[in-house]
Amino acid sequence: MTKFRNTLLIIFIILIFSLFLGLGVLLGQLFNSNFQETLSDLHKNEIMRTIFIFVVIFLVLIIYLGKRIFSRYTKPIIEATNVAIELTEGNYHARTKVNGSDKTGMLGTSINRLAQNLQELVKSQEIQQEHLSVLIENMGSGLVLIDKRGYISLINKGFIEIFKGSPTDYLENLYSEVINQEEVCNIVTEVFRTEKHVSKQLPIPLFIERRYFAVYGVPIIGTNNVWKGVLLVFHDISELKKLEQVRKDFVANVSHELKTPVTSIKGFTETLLDGAMNNKDTLKYFLSIILKESGRLQSLIQDLLELSKIEQQGFKLDIQEMDLYKLLEEVITLLNGKAEVKDIHLDLICKEEQVQIKGDVNRLKQVFINLINNAITYTPTNGNVKVLLFDNGNKVRIHVKDTGIGMKKEEIPRIFERFYRVDRARSRNSGGTGLGLAIVKHLIEAHQGKISVKSDIGEGSEFIIELYK
Repeated sequence: MTKFRNTLLIIFIILIFSLFLGLGVLLGQLFNSNFQETLSDLHKNEIMRTIFIFVVIFLVLIIYLGKRIFSRYTKPIIEATNVAIELTEGNYHARTKVNGSDKTGMLGTSINRLAQNLQELVKSQEIQQEHLSVLIENMGSGLVLIDKRGYISLINKGFIEIFKGSPTDYLENLYSEVINQEEVCNIVTEVFRTEKHVSKQLPIPLFIERRYFAVYGVPIIGTNNVWKGVLLVFHDISELKKLEQVRKDFVANVSHELKTPVTSIKGFTETLLDGAMNNKDTLKYFLSIILKESGRLQSLIQDLLELSKIEQQGFKLDIQEMDLYKLLEEVITLLNGKAEVKDIHLDLICKEEQVQIKGDVNRLKQVFINLINNAITYTPTNGNVKVLLFDNGNKVRIHVKDTGIGMKKEEIPRIFERFYRVDRARSRNSGGTGLGLAIVKHLIEAHQGKISVKSDIGEGSEFIIELYK
């Protein structure tokens, strides 16, 4: 293209030179005195007209050629230059017109292809940046990015939710000045010092609660071992710690509950083998204790197996249409003998004689046997236990109310915990395993129902169950 443009320029210069040369010759002849004398005025006018026409035609030709050169070569180059400037300023939507398939057309096509590639590249980067931002903000853990100077350059939503405050409280501030937990600052310092990954499990007090976090400190090192900073990740493991503590408590409680009857059985058996069995009264008394303790041991094992089965993920209820009023009548008939021994008045109160719901008959029977049996157990002689059934349209409400010993307000939230006892000595003497209410709660929740408690010391307790039809 450059060679052609140079040739065109040379031709253009030759044409202009020829024009001026021809004009010079004509004018020289015209103004020559001898030549002027031989010509008449008419001829002189004809010559001048011819020269004028020739000059006009030549000027028109020059303008036409100049315009063609500009539109074909100069204008596309200017447009391509303007588009290139737009691209350098970040406007990747700019495009130049492409005319023809010559060199200038190829230039325009190349610039447009470059602009399109840059636009796609930027779009891809924006999508990746958006994906990265969404991932960082919703990763479920707190994240802090500290630059090589020790200033916080990035935090995510998880970190703000953990430590509260606002991003402006942390961003562009020195980490040691805005992170109040000394253990966390020590992790950052250690990563800066060793340039190695550091992870610790830390209890961190947050406002009114104490939570546990697995804190990971990771050095960020770029290419050519260029130090970039430190990345901190806070993963909340409070629930895991809680479950671990529950497991430890469960093992300790089971061990304790199993130890007592096993020790009694072993002790009385050894006493009998040492000669006490020869005394019939002693033999009968010891065997009755062994029977009682083995029964207690059996109840504990059965409750443990039952609770384990209920808590399994695949546990299912046998849901069917059932008459709740009839079920409660059966339970009261079953426990009426125990109530009569203590002169306790056991009553079922309901306006309807038939209350239909959908539920598991055997499991609900297990629930009410447990609750009513507890009410009888912890109610003194000549007390009252009432079971009230209310039909409220789309749901039913059952109240098991006694006039027993009751419990403190602060103990109510814990009574559904496994092995928790309001009065350990009295509960153990009653033969309870400490698992009954935990089983009740799981079964009611499996029915999508709710259970709540009202109680005061010396005024009895009231368990309230809501079940949907």
